[in-house]
Amino acid sequence: MGDPNDRDPILSRIGGSVPTNTVNGYFVEDVDMNGSVRYTGDPNDRDPILVNIGGSVPTNVRMQQLP
Repeated sequence: MGDPNDRDPILSRIGGSVPTNTVNGYFVEDVDMNGSVRYTGDPNDRDPILVNIGGSVPTNVRMQQLP
């Protein structure tokens, strides 16, 4: 949600209008690096992003952390 976000590039890669589409290949949007970009279904590339920002609230923001 909001702009910019990490969800929209996944939707753009799969075509933007049908969230069940899948694109095969190792793209930047392939978060789990399994060779397939998926927005919904199991496994998908959106859920790891949601887990990293807190999972239950999709509007959460996590700022970059430097060592």
